[in-house]
Amino acid sequence: MSNVIAFLEAMGRDAVLPAQGEEFTAAAKAAGLDDDVRMALLSGDAATIAAGLGGRPKMICALFPADDEPQKDGEDQPTDEPGEEKEAEIRH
Repeated sequence: MSNVIAFLEAMGRDAVLPAQGEEFTAAAKAAGLDDDVRMALLSGDAATIAAGLGGRPKMICALFPADDEPQKDGEDQPTDEPGEEKEAEIRH
């Protein structure tokens, strides 16, 4: 696995090395990668590469905003307009 990471890191650093072709194939062979990972890199099979690295096929992030605390019985509902709040206070 560390060979794969080192190879991908080297690919990211070297902008001259193409992502396909004979030079890429030679670089993948020279890196000493397993055959299945090397073939996945050459074919662009991201799922096999992720599986070889122990990665997840999908990662999802979800955020759920907190709900306001429910109003207790007998409490006034807050209003958006300040004028309505003042009128409600005057009536009480």
